[in-house]
Amino acid sequence: MERRTFIKAGLGLGGVAAVGAAIDMTGIGAPDNPYLMGNYAPVLDEITETSIQVTGSIPTDLNGLFLRNGPNPVDWVNPKKHHWFLGDGMLHGVRLDNGNALWYKNRRVLGNDSTANTSVISHAGHTYAIVEAGGYPVEIDGELNSLDTKPFFGDRTEGFTAHPKYDADTGELHAICYDYGSDPNNVRYVVIDDAGRHKETRTISLPSRSMVHECAITQQYVLLLDLPITLDFYKIGRGYLPFSWNDAHQARIGLISRADASADIQWFDVDPTYIFHTFNAHEDNAGRVVFEAAAYGKIFDHDWLGPFNEAPPLLKRYTLDIQSGKATIEQLDDRPIEFPRIHPALYGKSYRYGYALGFSSALQPDFQEIKKYDFEQDTSQTLVFGNGKMAAEPVFVPRAGATNEDDGYLLTLVFDPASNKSDLVIVPAEDLSAGAIATIHLPRRVPFGFHGDWITA
Repeated sequence: MERRTFIKAGLGLGGVAAVGAAIDMTGIGAPDNPYLMGNYAPVLDEITETSIQVTGSIPTDLNGLFLRNGPNPVDWVNPKKHHWFLGDGMLHGVRLDNGNALWYKNRRVLGNDSTANTSVISHAGHTYAIVEAGGYPVEIDGELNSLDTKPFFGDRTEGFTAHPKYDADTGELHAICYDYGSDPNNVRYVVIDDAGRHKETRTISLPSRSMVHECAITQQYVLLLDLPITLDFYKIGRGYLPFSWNDAHQARIGLISRADASADIQWFDVDPTYIFHTFNAHEDNAGRVVFEAAAYGKIFDHDWLGPFNEAPPLLKRYTLDIQSGKATIEQLDDRPIEFPRIHPALYGKSYRYGYALGFSSALQPDFQEIKKYDFEQDTSQTLVFGNGKMAAEPVFVPRAGATNEDDGYLLTLVFDPASNKSDLVIVPAEDLSAGAIATIHLPRRVPFGFHGDWITA
């Protein structure tokens, strides 16, 4: 194993002496912060491991790189004010080839003066770490190194977003981007073409300054989620993550025409909610826009450190009737879910299956479940890991030569508190009850982070 420590123990962390363990990062005499403890705590070194144990058999058609991004707060953390969303990005990667796990690596995301700590995508033959709210994309090579390039915008370097949407028909990325520090009253609708070049930017007035974490696309529209978590100057002045729930702001969803830049946005008022992540959106046979999402009630209100302790995220379906201008909302499940994923070729199109991370407790998420939803049959399956093990976002990878939408694999990281290590678990997406096809035992724990992707070799 190769190891490189990149921070001296205790630097800015109140006397931390251990390296890489599931340690308490809150410091001596500081208030407890759950997002600096246990498997939320950062790792303090980079390693490369080529001797990896595997239980079961890795499918031979999984040839590529599983890559996950998340915040790794190590430099001068204030435990009283630290929010889960903050910290430099760290990538954790597992290279698979012809049924073998070749290596595990973790590397910091560096470059472009960006804290790109939220997600990772592959587009036009390149891989990028990304974040919202003014952060620049950082290109990543096949060994997880950050590159000194200027993705998408060239010399007009612009901030991007954590959640662009890929249209498999055009090969384009569609994104809603914002940077209220440099442009306080607007967001931008950005299109990146199939070669990875900037194609279009439209400036959209949004004086609410809402946190636009996510968007969705259909074949005709981009969905702009203007929801009641908005910029909070009180928090800015006190060093907290600068967004709060705003009862005075009407939650609404806007439909932006993809084809006609001169068309007005059509807005639909909805009940107060916040959506970090959508499954997908599409236009039904009646021309209505339908999308499913993990929707919260009031959050970012009394809890200033994270999203989970005020209202659970529940699966809801939103139907926007373009003719009437009205929105209808259905709750499809009473069990909390987050981090939804679908088949990557179906964004913006009609789809049947969705996958998500499930919680067994509404306000104390334990991440013990993976759920599969059949939206046509209105059914679901649940895989429970048990024994205190906690999973992460399930990434769907189509099987080679697949003909059915769910013919493929779910890849998820699973943390085992008993061993203080994580596994990369591969599950057949068509039948969760079959359990793991393969469990790839990693040499360390992977902290609870955000989003990952499968990058085909």
